[in-house]
Amino acid sequence: MDPQAFFDVIAGGSLDMGYLHTKAGLILQDQLSPAQFAVGTAAKDARLIVEAGANHGVRLDVAAAVAARMERAAAGGHANQDMAAAYFASFPDNSSDQAGI
Repeated sequence: MDPQAFFDVIAGGSLDMGYLHTKAGLILQDQLSPAQFAVGTAAKDARLIVEAGANHGVRLDVAAAVAARMERAAAGGHANQDMAAAYFASFPDNSSDQAGI
């Protein structure tokens, strides 16, 4: 999908957030380094949150999914890039080539 078409569709809606535009811009402009907050750090933090929940008898499914996604992106070579690079965890080979950018 053309990124501009995506932004046209969400324009004025609840997804039309500055944060989304900023992080998408990093991906589209291949400016994921230096990281504002690295994938590897986000993976570590998400794991710690899941562990803390488990230690207190709370199952944190969304946090576990975030941890898995960040770990997949880190394993794909994006650990030191901005957490926006977790986007690449959506693709089987976890690369920017599959992302069409």
